[in-house]
Amino acid sequence: MAFSHYSHLSLTGSWFVILAVLRRTNNNYMWLCIQFLVVVLLVLISTPTFAAQLLFTPSLEIKETYTDNVTFSDPGKEDFITEVNPGFALQADGNRLNASVGYTLQNIFYAKELRRDARFHNLAADATAELIKNFAFLNLKASDSQRVISPSGGLPLDNLNAANRTDVSARSIKPYFKKRFGGKAEGSASYSYETVTYGGGASDAEIEAVTVELDSGPSFRRMSWSLSYSQNTTKRGETSNYSRESSALQAGYQINKKLGVLFRAGNERNDLATPQNQGFRNGSYYASGISITPHSTFRVDLLSGNRLDTASISWAPTRRSALDISWRDQKVGLNPGKVWQGALRVINRRATWRASYLEDTTSVQGLQSLGSNPQGAQSANLSSSALPLSDELFLRKRAQMDFGYKTAKSLISVALYSERRELLVSSDNQQLRGGTVSWRWRLAARTTMLLRFRGLKSEYPDGAGARVGANLRSTDINFSRKMGRSAEGSVMVRSTSQDGLAGGRSYDEKRLSVSVKWGF
Repeated sequence: MAFSHYSHLSLTGSWFVILAVLRRTNNNYMWLCIQFLVVVLLVLISTPTFAAQLLFTPSLEIKETYTDNVTFSDPGKEDFITEVNPGFALQADGNRLNASVGYTLQNIFYAKELRRDARFHNLAADATAELIKNFAFLNLKASDSQRVISPSGGLPLDNLNAANRTDVSARSIKPYFKKRFGGKAEGSASYSYETVTYGGGASDAEIEAVTVELDSGPSFRRMSWSLSYSQNTTKRGETSNYSRESSALQAGYQINKKLGVLFRAGNERNDLATPQNQGFRNGSYYASGISITPHSTFRVDLLSGNRLDTASISWAPTRRSALDISWRDQKVGLNPGKVWQGALRVINRRATWRASYLEDTTSVQGLQSLGSNPQGAQSANLSSSALPLSDELFLRKRAQMDFGYKTAKSLISVALYSERRELLVSSDNQQLRGGTVSWRWRLAARTTMLLRFRGLKSEYPDGAGARVGANLRSTDINFSRKMGRSAEGSVMVRSTSQDGLAGGRSYDEKRLSVSVKWGF
């Protein structure tokens, strides 16, 4: 049964529970950082100013699974798997303090393959405190999850086939400041420090980032301007480090309602360990142009100059629909050359469409970073695990489309994606494409059915001069029923197959799972 208290003492006690959980991650250096941060938060919530309403909900799940191929082999080995998964959810809401924590300790026991018994921590935590009213803030994030090391050994959908998975942990601290200078300008500055650690497959990383921005205020009616500076350094213990530094000035003057002039200038300094720093050029750029607004919902920006040409379109015909497309040809920076980016959003009473395309230069450590992935636990996503862990830097090009259609009793969801990674050291590439289609139907007031299809195709170099890939197909159906106010039971049947693995291997797996989860 969940309980709620409007008391800083209750929140203090709950943080001690969180501390005990976080210490199990065995990351001594970050544990010291977590200790310091939690002490700061405890001091804050010990005063009435930071009192918050607390909702703490412990839970326990008991699950039994039968699988006919626990080893992903051909022929497979059957086994019965028992899970005992305690956890809790914590939500703290106050005027100057907000925190959200979800944690599950997954304990897996095998009836036959006893050596496979395992324990996994799954954590997603985010806390923000307003230290000085409307000026100084502190954000703390943490995540623990698991992901596949290499899909060539099989691509498990969860931790039950765990021989090919590794733990991934991320911890971050971010103090930041915001200041208004009357109506003249608005400024912000932040510093973040983060660690990303892997149980295997990739190097651990320390990521430091500094960002400073100053924007024009409402006093500038026709003119707008902004100054920005960012610096990001990624230190990787067992491989090369890399850094990024960027400064920019943007200005605009609105001549009338339909026409304006634009100016943009900046400087790029990037240090990447690639052959001859291939394709990356450091230096300055500038461009000028016009902004055309034929209608209040439609705008076109065009700029051309030294080392930069760019064009963008923004269209928002309604409050629930928007289209943004940009093209630029920039001769300096991490990703020089001609680059497209775009985003589409259409929402109506029943249907939702979202589509996006992006290009950026990063690493697996950068993708796992809580700074680039605010939701945390990015490794839990199937598509993010479909390419092998490595320490390569790569140019990432990803397109994704999501569609949802909702009625009173059902929800249809479709997600399609395609991603290409151009490896900057080996000059090779990795590719994947796939999608998920699901249908959730409320059969009765307390009973729900979920039918889901997943497919994925990946291709990547194997490190020995050859290319390998994997084709995965999975279908599952799940029936869940609420049993009273605090318990929910479910039955799931799943069929999974994968081919194209290393050595020409393939496998099929059938499984049946029954579970009951209590919330106290």
